[in-house]
Amino acid sequence: MNFFKNFFIKKNKNIEIQKKSEIQTECNNDNCGCKSCEHEEEKNGDYLKNICIQIETIPCEPNPYFTGNDESAKFFEEFEIRMTTIYRMYKINSIFLKEYQKVSRKSLSDTRENEKEFSKYSKCYFINNNAFKEIHHMSNLLNIFMIFEVLLKNITKDLAYDKNLDLEEIQNKNMSYLNSYILFIEDKMKIKFSLSDNERNFIGIVRKIRNDYLHDYMTEIPESIEKEIVKIFNLREGKRIVVDEYFIENTCRMFGEIAKRLEKSYWEYKNKTFEK
Repeated sequence: MNFFKNFFIKKNKNIEIQKKSEIQTECNNDNCGCKSCEHEEEKNGDYLKNICIQIETIPCEPNPYFTGNDESAKFFEEFEIRMTTIYRMYKINSIFLKEYQKVSRKSLSDTRENEKEFSKYSKCYFINNNAFKEIHHMSNLLNIFMIFEVLLKNITKDLAYDKNLDLEEIQNKNMSYLNSYILFIEDKMKIKFSLSDNERNFIGIVRKIRNDYLHDYMTEIPESIEKEIVKIFNLREGKRIVVDEYFIENTCRMFGEIAKRLEKSYWEYKNKTFEK
């Protein structure tokens, strides 16, 4: 009985602490949807500073890379929804990371006079500063690649159904499933759809970067691949290529443009097939 008595006493104390933490001062920025930009809270002798992040209550901006037609197949609608979700999540996390790093730098600077505290904060700061950005960018690249591959897979399944074929018959064991889908789609749609050399090369590059990270935590892009990216996007020679905001944006843009052509070609192919 004492256990339960003590448990509920602790629970009530936690509720009181939570209520106190909810009492916040107003933010000085009229456009900010949050409360208390500089509100400090004491915990175990340490002062914790809340981070003020300026984000709309419901960020509903559409993704700028792909918008399906009013009447479209379910897998194109799903691709648009997923792309929009990834885009919004990426933007919100980018804002948070920027603010978090700013506060972290100030916290690190504030501990310079205390060698022990500075050592603790500096280790934490440099690990977070490098790892958070890497995870942020790479996780988005994995998701972008995933929804693109799923789109191609679903189109392939749909076209295969018209030919009384199973997906397993199309998935060539001597190449990646993704390349199998592309070859099948190009073959069935004939002149209606095809990838350019740049698009084909870039898809292969993103796939390699994704696989290297997924299986070996590798984030550095080999020099040979860097040179290919420089050619594809007509960048300055010698430019260091990393998976950053620019790389994510170009990946979304290219996959979105391919998806637009796929949707147009898909309906042209279907209409011609139904006419027969």
